[in-house]
Amino acid sequence: MQISLVYKILFFLSLIVLTSIFITVIYTYAGMKQIIEKHNSNNLISVAESGKGQIFLLFEKFKVRTADWSSDNFIRSEFEEIIKSNDSQRAGRLGEYIKTKKQIMDPDIIITDIFNLDGAAMVSTFPERIGYREPSEELQEEYRFIDAKSASFGKSFVSVLIYEEGEVGHFGKPMWHVSAPVVSLKSNKVIGVIVNHIPGKEFYEILSGKFHVKHGAKTGELFFTNWKTSEIYLVNEEGLMITPSRFVEDAVLKQKVDTEPIKKCFEENREISGIYKNYLGKEVVGASMCLAANGLTLVVEIGKDELLTELKKERNHIILLGIAGWLASIFAVYWIVRFFLGNLFKIRKTALEVAENNFNVRAEVKSKDEIGDLANIFNQMLDKIEKSQDDLKKADIQLEQRVKERTAELENLKSNLEKMVEERTKELQNKLAELERFQELTVGREL
Repeated sequence: MQISLVYKILFFLSLIVLTSIFITVIYTYAGMKQIIEKHNSNNLISVAESGKGQIFLLFEKFKVRTADWSSDNFIRSEFEEIIKSNDSQRAGRLGEYIKTKKQIMDPDIIITDIFNLDGAAMVSTFPERIGYREPSEELQEEYRFIDAKSASFGKSFVSVLIYEEGEVGHFGKPMWHVSAPVVSLKSNKVIGVIVNHIPGKEFYEILSGKFHVKHGAKTGELFFTNWKTSEIYLVNEEGLMITPSRFVEDAVLKQKVDTEPIKKCFEENREISGIYKNYLGKEVVGASMCLAANGLTLVVEIGKDELLTELKKERNHIILLGIAGWLASIFAVYWIVRFFLGNLFKIRKTALEVAENNFNVRAEVKSKDEIGDLANIFNQMLDKIEKSQDDLKKADIQLEQRVKERTAELENLKSNLEKMVEERTKELQNKLAELERFQELTVGREL
């Protein structure tokens, strides 16, 4: 089965166009993907740095607040008297003072305790806490108690997030603590440690933007509303989340996070950004910040698929446009080929008529190009063939005339020869008859 030249050209040109479109789509998609991933990584680094700064500000806010309360002369003098007299009523009044004069200006601090140097709660805004006592090691872990009672005036310390057992007030919920030494007005020596209890939700409200909205900002949660898979959270040195998970219920101090950012931070003190698998085993684009002094890692993540959704849509649009362009190019190439090969088709048509012994046709091509030259050459060839055919016809006529004349001569010659043969035959027959008669006579004589 013969395939037309048009379709061959069309096939190869469309294959070239399709290949070019395919390579362009792949190259463009890869380039855009790299740019978007880098751009989003940089954005996440900015979000993580912003979150880190806000966490530090949160720490500093409560550290300054706690140091300020520990420097209150009324609190210092009253606590020193309470230590000496062990007066429970005086302790209750001091607790009420802190609650009404201090905590009212900073409601994020929900409980305030003041411990003596032996680790017993002498004053508390929750009277039920008075007398609360734990071993020094546990107090150190929960409240940085040993650091605080060994520190100088004005120092304060932030502890890790823990669950405080009990059913009083906010106990039984994750809380973190800020402690500071209480220094005697008389001896200028540390006589106790003040501890402020702050709910762990403060971290989440700061990082999620709820804090900003709560305090009058019009926006603050765009990171979460714009991205369905976005998440920002804190992880402690034990690899446990200390802020709520967007995807796991009741994750605080329960959800284990053993991902690359956590390992890099706690093992190598490195902050990273890029693509990795999160604690749910899904690929994300993320960035981390190390809060080494506080034993925390801040992680910001967005699902990789969601980040690339728009890019994939654009890729599909490009593919559709490419296919449309390819189809359009097929039609364009077809008509262009038909236009430029039209004269060649005229030559072909003429050649087919010549093959049917019609030498009077000519290729009517007027283009001044290679195909026009080919047509002229073809027409000249036909002219020569036609002339040769005329010459052959004339030669055939002459040859036929000569053949006729020669045939006539030969027929005359044949006729003459036949007459001569006939005459000679008659002569021979006569002679044979005479010989037979002579023989008969001779035989008769002999007999």
